[in-house]
Amino acid sequence: MSTFMHPNGPEPASVYWVRRAAILVVLLTVVVGAWWLLGALSGSGADPAADSTGTGTEVVVDDTAGVDSGGVDSSGTESGGVDSGGTATSAVTTPAEPLACADSVIAVAATTDASTYRVGEKPRLMLSITNTGEVACTRDVGPKANELEITSGGYHVWSSDDCNASDKTKVTLLESGQTVASTITWSGRLTQKGCPGGEGAKAKAGRYDVEGRNGKVRSEQTPFGLSNKN
Repeated sequence: MSTFMHPNGPEPASVYWVRRAAILVVLLTVVVGAWWLLGALSGSGADPAADSTGTGTEVVVDDTAGVDSGGVDSSGTESGGVDSGGTATSAVTTPAEPLACADSVIAVAATTDASTYRVGEKPRLMLSITNTGEVACTRDVGPKANELEITSGGYHVWSSDDCNASDKTKVTLLESGQTVASTITWSGRLTQKGCPGGEGAKAKAGRYDVEGRNGKVRSEQTPFGLSNKN
C-alpha cells in the first residue's frame, strides 16, 4: 500500500494527513492561479486588438464623411483649394463688364470763361459731365450725345448742333465722381437748326443763357452778357 494513503512515522497519522492536505491546497491554489493568470493574459491580448480595430474603423468613417461633405457642401471652403480652384480663377479672369451709366447718376454743367463779353467777341463755352454714382459705369460723351445751346429770353440763338452736327460717339468709362469736359468757341453769331444759309448776323448786346446736354440729361442754365462797352 502507498505511504501516501497509509503514512508511517513516529507521529500520529492525523498529523501526516494535515500536512498532506496543506500541500494539496497549496498545489491547487498554484494551479488555479496559473490558469486564471493565463486566462486574464489571453483576454487582455484580445481586447486591445478589438479596440484598435474599432478605433481604426471610426477614423475611416469620420474621414470619409468629411471628404463627402466637403466635396458636396463646402466647395468654397474646405475643398475650395482643390475642387473649386478652377472656379475661383475663372471668376477672377472674367470680371463683369461695367454697366452703362443711368441718367440719374449723370450730372451736366455748362459754363463760360467770363461773365460778360463785348459784342463780336467769341466766348469759350465748357460742357462738363460727371458720374455722381457710387460705381464706375460707361457713358457716351462724344459729339453725337453732347450739345451746348444759347438762348435769350427763351428764344433759340445758337447751338453746337446747328451747323456742326456729328454722328461720332465716344463711350468712356467714368469712375465714381469722375468728370470729363469739352470746350467749344461760339462765333458770336446766330444760327438755326439744320444751319440753313449758314451762320447769320452777330448777336446783339443783351443777356444770354447757355445750357448743356448729354443724352437726355440737361444742365442748369448759366447766364452771361454781351455788351457794346469796351
